[in-house]
Amino acid sequence: MLGHTKESHHVTRRLQRANDDAFHHPAEKIAQLKKFDFINGEILEVFAGQGNLTKYYNTKGRVTAMTPAKFGSSFDAIHRLRADKRTFDVIDIDSYGYPDKFFPVVFELMKREAHLIFTFPIVGVNCLNGIVEQHFINFWRSARPTIGDITGVLTDMALREWRVLSLVEAQKIKRIWRLVYRCTRTKATDFTTTKNR
Repeated sequence: MLGHTKESHHVTRRLQRANDDAFHHPAEKIAQLKKFDFINGEILEVFAGQGNLTKYYNTKGRVTAMTPAKFGSSFDAIHRLRADKRTFDVIDIDSYGYPDKFFPVVFELMKREAHLIFTFPIVGVNCLNGIVEQHFINFWRSARPTIGDITGVLTDMALREWRVLSLVEAQKIKRIWRLVYRCTRTKATDFTTTKNR
């Protein structure tokens, strides 16, 4: 693997855009997904590339694959899906480091029981610049967010929609984490032990 230089960064980005398996890790992601029973559900694949992961999801349910050609910007399209009142059993956000742009709206797109899966860079492995570091502080409350930091922020956001979030699995794949969460909608009255009058 190339060292952390400006040139190696450009090579990495070029290979990522070309959907090179060394950077997209479809085999590892599919092996992780096989541990879960995603059958006949509504699946939202954000930043879809119509590759092996999309093919796998197509065997498990009805897939909305947010490709640039069909949806344009995934950041914009997620709000259109909310406006159309779409809901999903599985939402997979594979955004190479900035999944936060989809929160908290993503919790409004979930069925009563749903899974959230997303990719997050392993901070100690990936180089940070000052802008990314400040971004992490602003959103994840830490310059070097841990899985605990990420889970804490997402738990708070999920509760805005009365969803209880629990981490099911954190899998390290080379330079990334693949985090799988179960999200369960609860009644506000049950959660707060308060009855409406």
